[in-house]
Amino acid sequence: MQANNWGDITPDDYGINEGISRYDKTIRGKETLVLMMAALSDAELKLATYPAESIVRNCNFNNAECNTSAFLTYYDATFGACYIFNYHNLYQTQRAGNESPWNKAVFTDHRCRRAYISIKPKGGVPAVEIDGIGAPVGQDTQIGLTYTKISRLKKPYNDCTDDDEEVDLYYPNKTYTYDLCLRVCRQKFIYENIGCADPRYGMLPNMTKCVFENLNDLLKLRDDQNKASPYYWDPDTMCTCKLPCAETNIATTFTLAKAPTNYFSVMNSRYVPTSYNCYVTSTFGSVNACIEWYKHNSVVVSVYFETFDYDSLQETVGYSVSSMLNEFGGHLGLWLGFSIITITECCCLFVMMCLYAIFGRKVVRRVNPEGVHESGDWRITDVHGLRDELDMHEHLDRQKKKENVTRLRENGVKND
Repeated sequence: MQANNWGDITPDDYGINEGISRYDKTIRGKETLVLMMAALSDAELKLATYPAESIVRNCNFNNAECNTSAFLTYYDATFGACYIFNYHNLYQTQRAGNESPWNKAVFTDHRCRRAYISIKPKGGVPAVEIDGIGAPVGQDTQIGLTYTKISRLKKPYNDCTDDDEEVDLYYPNKTYTYDLCLRVCRQKFIYENIGCADPRYGMLPNMTKCVFENLNDLLKLRDDQNKASPYYWDPDTMCTCKLPCAETNIATTFTLAKAPTNYFSVMNSRYVPTSYNCYVTSTFGSVNACIEWYKHNSVVVSVYFETFDYDSLQETVGYSVSSMLNEFGGHLGLWLGFSIITITECCCLFVMMCLYAIFGRKVVRRVNPEGVHESGDWRITDVHGLRDELDMHEHLDRQKKKENVTRLRENGVKND
């Protein structure tokens, strides 16, 4: 029994009144239920929850009926018994659009106003408390799916990973995701601080689940925002999680419609009893009474692919190592080769000019004697001798010209 002002709850066997506000009391109540359910054995959980055949009233896939064997039951720490559809990959669709969806009608207790749907690729962890879509009672929730595939480059371009051994220990046979790694990091932090594991997250076989006596410590770890406190958890600095190299994201869009309509007669699947069939009115007395009951106690969910097209985000090498080496080698050959050759030639030219300026006038070219014998010309054995011989021939030519001029003059006088 609860008081009108939310001030006190009696009897308070689980310390709900320790919460100050209505929000605090609600959180403490939900956390208490999680810890109490985690303490139950599998046999007790089975007795405390509804089987799939009593929840799923009608199931269709591609306009063909599917029975409850298509659902695998697992127990979520927050929501209790949950059901995975098509876990064994028996159903496949070849059409997109809301004309051929998978849909089902689900019974819910009248005190629970919605069901939660989580859409995950095969091998993913259905974290309903994080990404669950609330499907309200009395509504047809139509969920459209679109795919995005992400492919990241591995080392040395990126520090991504395809698998993580530690994550596999906490979540065996599950596809690695960044969120899954953070959940493992969170669980390790909780266990190191209070010595028990939060039942919401995966755990090792040797870990002990937290019980009601650990509630206050769990709340401290959850709500403490003081960075100086030992209970403060910062995933950016305390976790070393890497992005997956290959990742599939499923984006969802959903719309709501009234269900069932006043002109719709609810009919059960052939796989379940017809006691809640509005076409057979033995249970309710009339079709309208049956439809009114379904409006307050059922959820209709339709899931379909909006299109078979999908976005593919793929990292590619914009500047590879081979391209870098090719360009580096080309520039290195151009600039280093040009510079070394030019500098060497300039240095040689400078040295030769200096040598010529200092020793050029004193250098006498000598001819190889062996070459002289071969040519038979002894005049080139000595540059000075050749010069004297040329000067002598020039002197003789001048003398001969003078003699000719003198002779001409003498002849001219005699003729007169």
